[in-house]
Amino acid sequence: MSTKLIRRALIASGLFIGAAVAFSPTAFADTVDIGGTVTSTLAITTTAVTGVDTDLDLGGNDTTPTAHIVQVADLGITTNNEQGYTLTVSSGNLTKTGGTSIAYQVTTVADGASAPVAGGFTVASGTDYTVSTTAAGAVAKDLYIKYTPAQLQDPGDYIAQITLNVADR
Repeated sequence: MSTKLIRRALIASGLFIGAAVAFSPTAFADTVDIGGTVTSTLAITTTAVTGVDTDLDLGGNDTTPTAHIVQVADLGITTNNEQGYTLTVSSGNLTKTGGTSIAYQVTTVADGASAPVAGGFTVASGTDYTVSTTAAGAVAKDLYIKYTPAQLQDPGDYIAQITLNVADR
């Protein structure tokens, strides 16, 4: 074979390879999905203050009924949600079958803080009290009630139940 034919064959095959490279895709793209789950650590613990289940001063023979402000529980709330949590606390009435109910309101203060004054109870009895935080972490609070027995409150045992709910924001 002559050198010219070999050169032409090499040039022709080089052009073919060059054309094949120029017209074939040289880059590919794809994606890989990754992910995971973080479990919420939202929790609430309540510890009733000793005696509030049986020793609330309900009066009964007061010449002038007075408001009582009493700490009823210590609360511990934790969340890992960076938006914080919302605490909802029920309020209502201390009741006795056949007796006049005693309405009570609720509020919270920071753990160990002074008791709230009467004006610190901003939500009416029978309405849920709500407080929120805006960050993750652990918070300790004291739960208080305010109630005013009647001047001649009917004798007997009165009872109520406070419900607390906590939810991530």
